[in-house]
Amino acid sequence: MNISIIMRFHDDTPSGGRKIIYDYANYLISKGHNVEIVFLADVPYKLRKHNIIKKLVHYIDFFRRFKNQQRVSWFGLHRNVVLKAKYNFNKSRFQNSDVVIAFDYGIALHIAESNYNLNKVVYMIQHDEKVYNVEKIVRAAWSLPVQKIVVASWLYNLVTEYDTNVSLVKNYVRTEDFYVSNPISNRKHVVSLINHPNKYKDTKTGLKALDLVHNVFPDLQVLMFGNFQEPSNLPSYVKYISRANQDTLREKVYNQSSVFLFTSILEGWGLVATEAMACGAALVSTKNGGVNDFVIENETALLNNVGDYKELANSIIYMFQNNKERIMLAENGKNLVEKLTFDSSASTFESVLQKVAKKER
Repeated sequence: MNISIIMRFHDDTPSGGRKIIYDYANYLISKGHNVEIVFLADVPYKLRKHNIIKKLVHYIDFFRRFKNQQRVSWFGLHRNVVLKAKYNFNKSRFQNSDVVIAFDYGIALHIAESNYNLNKVVYMIQHDEKVYNVEKIVRAAWSLPVQKIVVASWLYNLVTEYDTNVSLVKNYVRTEDFYVSNPISNRKHVVSLINHPNKYKDTKTGLKALDLVHNVFPDLQVLMFGNFQEPSNLPSYVKYISRANQDTLREKVYNQSSVFLFTSILEGWGLVATEAMACGAALVSTKNGGVNDFVIENETALLNNVGDYKELANSIIYMFQNNKERIMLAENGKNLVEKLTFDSSASTFESVLQKVAKKER
């Protein structure tokens, strides 16, 4: 198959959603397919506000950042994956593509309004994208008559309310990348969590919970990581790790943590949570939807109401006060996420693309 993956311009920093599609690109190359990733500077669509102004801004951005789109430094893309940068989607460039993968709602709408053959299009949905734009626009994209791939069961149930042409391809954990290197039983009062400015990640609630934990356990150490600016006025017990690579996350964050704290209000899947679990950190999470495919309450994680910092704090304190329970939850969680294999997900992903390509012939 000739496969074209359409994404927006990137800033060459680690991203969970992009990592998934890059992984699949490498896999498809290994299976003998031709893969190109095309980064677009602008993706206009009728429902987008201020289209004229945004087109101009993105036109300038295209010339300013064009060269930076020719490489991805933080992920090892296969040398045969072709990278291109274009201003927008021109259907004439993709006449030889068997499958065109739209990476988000805006790209899906942009392609649909270009009068491209929608039988060739696969729209990948990794979140309820209303966290990025108004719900009306996202639902319009979900209603498009194209093949859709969703990464979690709760998303499958939601998206099928708008269109039935949906396939579930669950996310996975690369156990060759994330594994236990520090015995679970040896870990101290260390908690890790991700920092993200999006309000749906609710980092502030996590910090409020950890403040309560610190009152009970003054030796608490917190490892916060992210690709964004360090939050101001962090407590002295919080160490901030910026732009951590895979090895740093595995060895310096997850494998040092007794507990991984996951505070999202709404989550597509929760890649960092599964990575931490694979490394032996016990999961304390909100009921954010994205953990449903890998959490059995009180067996693989402790679940709490969204936004309830006191409840989250009590769960962490319980873990610290009941070491055997923490170890049991951590080991159960590790065993569960290890069953979410890349090979299984990638094979299913390829099968969906083949179905689309076959339909088009």
